[in-house]
Amino acid sequence: MAHKVFICFIHRWDFLFVALSVFFFPFISFSQGKQANSWYFGAHAGLNYNTGSPPSALPDGQTWAPAGAGSASISDENGYLLFYSDGETIWNKLHNVMLNGQDMGSLSTQGAIIVPSSGNTNLFYFFNFVWDPGSMTYNLQYSLIDMNLDNGLGGVIPLYKSIRLLDNTTSHLSAVFHKYGEDIWVVTHGYENNNYYSFLITPSGLTLIPIVSTGGTICDSHNGYMKISPNGKKIAVSQMFSPSLGSFFDVVDFDNMTGVVSDANLVHSSPGTFGLEFSPDNSKLYTNFGFQNFYQYNLNAGSPQQILDSRFQLVSTNIGNGALQLGPDGKIICATDRHTVGIIHNPNDLGSACNYEHEAIDMANGTLCYENLPSFIQSYLNDPEFTTTQNCFGQPTQFTITTTNGIDSVKWKFKDFGNMPNDTSTQLSPAYTFSGPGTY
Repeated sequence: MAHKVFICFIHRWDFLFVALSVFFFPFISFSQGKQANSWYFGAHAGLNYNTGSPPSALPDGQTWAPAGAGSASISDENGYLLFYSDGETIWNKLHNVMLNGQDMGSLSTQGAIIVPSSGNTNLFYFFNFVWDPGSMTYNLQYSLIDMNLDNGLGGVIPLYKSIRLLDNTTSHLSAVFHKYGEDIWVVTHGYENNNYYSFLITPSGLTLIPIVSTGGTICDSHNGYMKISPNGKKIAVSQMFSPSLGSFFDVVDFDNMTGVVSDANLVHSSPGTFGLEFSPDNSKLYTNFGFQNFYQYNLNAGSPQQILDSRFQLVSTNIGNGALQLGPDGKIICATDRHTVGIIHNPNDLGSACNYEHEAIDMANGTLCYENLPSFIQSYLNDPEFTTTQNCFGQPTQFTITTTNGIDSVKWKFKDFGNMPNDTSTQLSPAYTFSGPGTY
């Protein structure tokens, strides 16, 4: 990422002003939380990012979600598993059913999502769906999990189990941090309408009345995914197997300050997709359905039509493709209908440079993906951006990380040869004086 600033030289004798352009390419390494390091999904399948990248296969999962049904899992800040769920049952870190963790709800495409309480480190919100056979729709509900229960293994609080939150929904579900990084938005979609419902979790608790906004296309199918971009500015929604409206995907704007959705810059494609995911730098969208429909879209291409015209096919295969999920290593995992997953190694890059590897990881013996992957708070997977101030030469340049969600520590390397080895900083927002104009 190049950051352009203008540095002014002031000649003391004739007051001549000269403006020079300087491009900064400092290297930054971030130490982020590891809450998305342990994955459990499909038929007993799992992935472990604590062993490095690519992740290693896990053999001990208890989920048995059929094709097209999702899951959720959560780890502590060090990457150690806390609990996981397929939407029906919650299992603790020992892979036993959590206290009061049975009969939680129904299987669904996105299964569930787990959100920590910002006011209590031992408390988690568990969002999932329950199927209503009378209305033939899903209903969104939530439960509270207290990790102090059952000798630290956690348990669902009986008085806060499966509390109905919203009726008549699809099974779309995603979460992202509020603009200021402490509160968290949980977003779902209405059934047979184009309503988005945004619920805010603050240190005071869950706001039970959602922000309701309309945008994009009506959803009348329960099959598809919702993903919020890691920076919280876009939402992508897919639908497939619709009885009347057909399959499609939409990309709409999301205001992570207010929770409002807008379709002023709507990107709409039909036929649609099943799995979808944003690149960590938020510039690409990947969509996936069936055997040959695996595409990349460049969200920086220009107008909505130019974005659609930028479509690049990643692969044509005889293996069914399913869910897509960004991992903590900045790579995207692609689920299949087999015992393997694919990897997009460089998802920020255009076209074939994204480096998709089909069947990159074999799952453990006796496990299957079933086209499923878990859901996480998308902010855990954000590729942080930074800004710089504009200063005169000889004065410090201020560097500021735009969003610090999930960042525990920072190391900056400015590659200023005139100051090496003192051209580093571990401050969150350092002020650095370069030794001279140039490209860094």
